[in-house]
Amino acid sequence: MVFETDAIVLRSIRYGEADSVLTLYTRDQGRVSAIAKGTRKSTSKLGGRLQPSVLVHLGLHRGRGDLCTIRHAQVLDAHAGLWMEGYRMRASSSILEAAVRVLVEEEPNDGAFNLLRNGLAHLSHATPGEGAPRHDPVVLGVHAKLLVVAGLLPRLASCTGCGAEGPFTAFSARTGGVLCAACAGLGEPVSPDVFQGFAELIGNPLAAPGVGPFPSGVADGVERLIGLVLQEHLGVRLRSGVAP
Repeated sequence: MVFETDAIVLRSIRYGEADSVLTLYTRDQGRVSAIAKGTRKSTSKLGGRLQPSVLVHLGLHRGRGDLCTIRHAQVLDAHAGLWMEGYRMRASSSILEAAVRVLVEEEPNDGAFNLLRNGLAHLSHATPGEGAPRHDPVVLGVHAKLLVVAGLLPRLASCTGCGAEGPFTAFSARTGGVLCAACAGLGEPVSPDVFQGFAELIGNPLAAPGVGPFPSGVADGVERLIGLVLQEHLGVRLRSGVAP
């Protein structure tokens, strides 16, 4: 079967003497793996088009094996700004890693595709921040919204222990979200600023004015909430993750 689709290159791994195995997030097929033959040869016309973070239109052939074969590729957006600044490159790597680990193989999700595309586009023009690249508001926003598109968003409006409407002082991925003071022993303490920052990331568009950058303690806390949810429900721990 031969098909065409837009795709974001998430990862590229050397294979054999001249080939590459790519992890792609496609608009029509979800996450797929594909082999790009001869891309590491100096004469290859495909190699430069299939780097991580590049948005491409691909022709793919699906045979009997697990890997598709790339027939042709056209660059739609190289996100060149990511390669011009170390901060942006490291920030984009956090987004790509999360996509590889969180998004389901061969399950299309238009919301996830648009989220990744928009996140990389914003980062390619972003002003480098003073904090860690993985704490950039765009990165944290993509990670938080991945919970939404993956169906993992924790409950934020009522206590998962008793149903109280707040105030909330703790969080538990196991119970499914926030906890009030009476139920705080079921989870771990979380400051109101962290809950507020997480809610802002969920409720606003990426790179919305006034959302972030967060103080380091708030960014650490938001990252931890996301990490706890991913570890509890998917068994995933990102390299930048925080769950112990």
